[in-house]
Parts: sequence; C-alpha cells; structure tokens
Amino acid sequence: MKLFSKSLFVGAAIAALATALWAQPVTNQTISGNECWNAGQGPGGPSQFLCVNQVRDGTALALFSGAGTTPSTTMTLQQGTLYWTGGAATTWAIVLPNPAFDGEIVTVDTDTTLTTRVTVTAGTTPQNQTVPSFSGQTVTALTPVQWQFNLATLAWVRLR
Repeated sequence: MKLFSKSLFVGAAIAALATALWAQPVTNQTISGNECWNAGQGPGGPSQFLCVNQVRDGTALALFSGAGTTPSTTMTLQQGTLYWTGGAATTWAIVLPNPAFDGEIVTVDTDTTLTTRVTVTAGTTPQNQTVPSFSGQTVTALTPVQWQFNLATLAWVRLR
C-alpha cells in the first residue's frame, strides 16, 4: 500500500509538472521588425541574415529632430524611412545601408523643408556602393526622396 501511494504521489507530481510546462502563456505576440534569422543555401553554402521586415516587405520608420543640429545617420537594414520632424537641422548627413539587399528601397522625408541641408552617400564597406550625387540638397516638406538598391551593379538608383 505504501508503494502504491508513493507511485500515486510521483504520478500526480509528474502530471502537475507536465501541465505547468505545457500551459506556459505566450508573453510576446508582436513582431518589432528587428527579428532576424540566418538563411543559407544548403549545407556549407553561403548564408545571410534575413530579417522580418524584408519578409513582410516592411521597414521601420526612424524619427529625427533637433533644430540647428548636425546629425550623421548611418542607416541599417531595418530602417527604410528616415523622417525629420520639427525645426530644421543645420545639416543632415545620411549613409545608406551597407550591405543592402537587392531591391531595397530607402526613403528620406520631412515635415519641415530642409533647404540645402541634406547629403546622402553610399556605403563603401563591405560593398563598394554608388549613389547619384545628393550633396547639400533640399528635401521639401512631405515630398519624400527615394532610392532603390541594385545588387548587380552595387548602385542606388533614385526613384523620386
């Protein structure tokens, strides 16, 4: 009888533990766009990080502000849109994402006209990218400027 009650107690404890492990609630049900995984071309083949924003064809909006400041922004793969808000910066230097994926689109926009203040350059490491000249340019309020990356030529092409 003592062995039976021990077995019953152990069985109940295992059942309770299994139920507790099985019934763990999911605490995070949202995707921020920063989640990435390593995608490869088979065993031993090349691989690259693939981020959620690329899969869902969305990118993060990065907000910037600071009247009279001179920020320098190096974009990441997760940032597809840089948006200036509030008073105009003195200058704003932007470096496009490097490496970039084929077809990547980046946008620069503002709610305040930035007259002759924006310079956009391409990254040189690890890819030696090119971008059409955009130095000391004006970005008009609510009139975005966009570039798209072409991997074959390692060039950013201005869309608008």
